[in-house]
Amino acid sequence: MKEELYMDFDLAHCDDVPKLLDDYVRYFNEQRLAAALDYKSPIQYRTESGF
Repeated sequence: MKEELYMDFDLAHCDDVPKLLDDYVRYFNEQRLAAALDYKSPIQYRTESGF
């Protein structure tokens, strides 16, 4: 998580770390494509699986 925040979310230049963490958690839970989910986002996977 720390490496992704540093590289993808510009942690080095962030003034509002709590907001950055909220944005990252939202991205991780809703938007990122996961290999374990057949390269779908978690929301897309749940919707297509009927959850």
